[in-house]
Amino acid sequence: MRAHSKVLPVSVILAVLFGLTVTPPARADDEPQLSLGLLAGWGVLDRDLTGRGLTIAHGAQLGGLRGAWLLSDSWTLFGDTTVGRWNTASDSPDVMTFSTRAGAEWLLPRMGERTRLYLAPAVGWSWFDVKQDDPHGRPRDFDRAIASLGFGQRFAGASSTVWHWELRGETNIGSNGLDGERTTNAAVLFGWSFGVPQGDDDGDGVANRRDACPDTPRGAIVDPRGCPTDSDRDGVFDGLDRCPDTPRGWPVDAEGCPVDSDGDGVPDGADACPNTPRGVTVDARGCPIDADGDGVPDGIDRCANTPKGARVDERGCGIDSDGDGVYDGIDQCPDTPRGVRVDARGCPAQEAAPSFFPAGQTTLVLHGVFFASDKAELTEASRSVLDGVAVQLQAYPEVRVEVAGHTDSTNTEPYNQALSERRAEAVRAYLESRGVAADRMTAHGYGETVPIADNTSFEGRTLNRRVELVRQP
Repeated sequence: MRAHSKVLPVSVILAVLFGLTVTPPARADDEPQLSLGLLAGWGVLDRDLTGRGLTIAHGAQLGGLRGAWLLSDSWTLFGDTTVGRWNTASDSPDVMTFSTRAGAEWLLPRMGERTRLYLAPAVGWSWFDVKQDDPHGRPRDFDRAIASLGFGQRFAGASSTVWHWELRGETNIGSNGLDGERTTNAAVLFGWSFGVPQGDDDGDGVANRRDACPDTPRGAIVDPRGCPTDSDRDGVFDGLDRCPDTPRGWPVDAEGCPVDSDGDGVPDGADACPNTPRGVTVDARGCPIDADGDGVPDGIDRCANTPKGARVDERGCGIDSDGDGVYDGIDQCPDTPRGVRVDARGCPAQEAAPSFFPAGQTTLVLHGVFFASDKAELTEASRSVLDGVAVQLQAYPEVRVEVAGHTDSTNTEPYNQALSERRAEAVRAYLESRGVAADRMTAHGYGETVPIADNTSFEGRTLNRRVELVRQP
């Protein structure tokens, strides 16, 4: 039996160490709130129990039960009871001990996520059951009050389990019938406990007792204190934030994504013009673009190429109050009577000389002949001018002319060429409809190839957009 008793504790220790090795890791925070478990180990008792005639020859196997209540991150209350069988010398009876203790474990600072060292002071009671009376027939049994101090290490396991080892020393309190002598013993114990998990009402993985923010919304990422993190500081917690990299200071919606109140594609946090009307084209700062400078932003400007300085309506199109083909704001004679031919400034043109072609000239510019923008449709004022031209041509039946159309360089060269041809033909057809013989006229377009002014200015482009009559042999 004694040989067996020396081997058993070693096997118990090896089994416990194996259990610690294969237990899945868990955080120390995951220790159960209430737990109950088993103890096993090996102890050493005073070799000579004074007054009892007992000589302890070997240590004892120890086993028992343990219960604990986790009070806080630093303290645990516990109680345990152990039973041991102590082997004595050959001429002494064996001794059984029964001990009960209650105390507190002081949990030292963390060593990692799953393990902590601790100190465990306790007080309790022990009963010594001696298996044989003394030679005089008197019982040798006795009990005693005890105080103990333990040092150990706890390991948090899976499913609310805790493994631990402990080195423990204890001694009696007072003589308690021991003839003034003290009895001391030491033990190494290994334990395994399981129990009720700690409460975590908000489900953030941090137990209620350690959670500084117990009402964290479900799904939010928290720090070790259980408080939500907000990496981009937009007021929406990580884990709930669908746009976690929002620049600092930008307004966001309930999901943490930037707000674009005016719908221009530039978030409010970067929008220098946050009240842009819907549909307006904006630049990178969120401000409206107005390419022609008429005060109506691109995107809602129906006439995007209005000349600089022209007055426009709410659609961005030029206003021509007197109908002379020159927009208000550019028109230097804004009250020209209807039907009067005007020059590029919007003022009445000088009357043609009595002769159809002035002396020495073979080309006559038809001032006041205008067309709808980018079209070959004559304006009403232009028809009035051409009515007079038709009368004059009929007065000089010997004159044969080429109707020549010209444009500025605003569009592409092929486009301008085609537009000039259509406009020249429109003038020729109108003169024919007013009685000028068709065999006296031809039509030809020259596009932008024969400018008479600089195309880089508005005034120059206005002069280049013209229809001429060129005398033919």
